[in-house]
Formats: sequence, structure tokens, C-alpha cells
Amino acid sequence: MKKYNTKAIVLLSLLCCALIAAFNLYQKSFRTMDVILFMGQSNMSGACGDASEAPELTEGAGYEYRAVTDPDAIHVLSEPFGEQEHREGALDDREILERQGTLVTSFVNAYYEKTGTPVVAVSASRGSSSMNGWLNKGLKEDAANRLAGAKEHLKKERVRIRHIYMVWFQGEADANLKLTGEAYQEGLHTLVDYMKEQGVETCFLIQIGQHLGDPGHHDVIRQAQLDICGNSEDIVLVSQLPGTLTGPDMMDGLGVHFTQKALNLIGEDAGACAGDYVRELKPLGEQDGADKK
Repeated sequence: MKKYNTKAIVLLSLLCCALIAAFNLYQKSFRTMDVILFMGQSNMSGACGDASEAPELTEGAGYEYRAVTDPDAIHVLSEPFGEQEHREGALDDREILERQGTLVTSFVNAYYEKTGTPVVAVSASRGSSSMNGWLNKGLKEDAANRLAGAKEHLKKERVRIRHIYMVWFQGEADANLKLTGEAYQEGLHTLVDYMKEQGVETCFLIQIGQHLGDPGHHDVIRQAQLDICGNSEDIVLVSQLPGTLTGPDMMDGLGVHFTQKALNLIGEDAGACAGDYVRELKPLGEQDGADKK
């Protein structure tokens, strides 16, 4: 009888282990994540950031797909985000700036707090890039290729992609070029339409800040960004905070690039707003665990 009980216990233990392994495999097979491309110019790249001052990533909140340096894996999100994700002739900052720390971690933390869904972040920015550069010099195609790589890899990893978004933080270069507001809006519409063809659902726009050395220099583009968000269902304003961050601890000596302190605030504001928007899209009761937080 004792021998029989021992065998039964062993068999039950093995069965429990098998069930646990099967459950873990099931969970892995049906992981759900949102893919977000972070697109724009130097302030998106983190030209004046400092990774040591970026917030700690909330556990499980975010990952990075490194389309250039490691396209066959996803990594836990870390700063400087996109540090080595340079593609020659396209989204390449190597001769322009050093990617030192970005708004991405703070954005992802806030977004995850609102939605309960992890983010796979994809770096797709280039310092000093104008709208013309995005449309006509291979930048949008590079962004599309990075997204395609992320989608393909996540499929192999058996990750279900819930939503695909882009975050847009750009415009200072076009202010320098004196691009009209109408031309900026037309260009951004064209870019977003192209990215929608690649699977992007919505563009989350962060309004650019003031030029402290030349007040009013960015006004035309800043207004164009408000106008396009007011008139488009596909382009959603998620932060106007950059325009208020004008202190010496918020911007560099040029009065154009944001410090890590400012980037943390901008990312948190934009991520929370984007998260609220995404929650509103979902049927009642389908908040992916966010209501349990």
C-alpha cells in the first residue's frame, strides 16, 4: 500500500510539472503587445538626454526591437534607447548627434500604467530631419522596413500584436527652413497615410517646443501641428508640454534640445495621454488588466 502511494505521488508530481510547463507555453504563445515606432528628429533621438537620469523601467512594461543591430530578438527596453540603431543613408545619427537618453522609457511606463499592455518600441528617428527628408530621402521607407522586421519577428515569437502606433516629435528643422503651415500639414498627412499602409493605426503627435534663442521661430509649425490634430482622426495630439518647459534645467544652451529631466516629463505626459486614448478604443471590460492596477 505504501509503495502504491509513493508511485501515485510521483505520478501526480510529474503530471503537475507537465501541466505547469504546458500552461507556461500557452501563456508564451499568446502574449499580447503593442508595437510603437518612435519617429522624429533630435529631441526624439535624445540629443541632450542622459540615460542615467531616465526612470527605471516598470517591470514587464516594455521591450525594444533592434531592427539594425539585432533583428532576430527583442530586448528589455533600456536607455539610451536606439543607441546603435543607425542605418547608413537613412535613419542615421552618427554624424549628427549622440543618442544619450530619450523620452521612450517614461512614455512606455505611463502607457503601460494606463493600458496594462507591454510595448515593443522601435527606434526610427534622425536628427535635423525635415519633412522633405522623411518623404523623399528614404526615411519613411527605413521606418517601414523596421516595422516590417518587428512584425515578422514577433510573429515568430508567437506574440499577438494588439495595436501598432507611431509617436511623432519633429518640426524644428522645418521651422528653420521656413516651411509654411499648409505645406507641413500636407507633408505629415502624406507620411501618416504611408505609415498606415504599413500597418500603423494612429499617429500620436508631440507638439514641438519654443526656440528660446529666437522666440516665435517655431510658431508656424507649432500651430500647424495643432491644426492638423484638430482636423484629422489619424493624428492625435498627446502632449503640448514641450512648449512650457523653458527653464535652464529643461533645455540646452541652444534653447532647442530638451534635457533628460524635460524628456522624462514629456514622455510621461504623452504616454499617459496615448494610453487614455487607447483605452477609449476598447470595449468595456477589455482593459487587459489595467483596471486591476
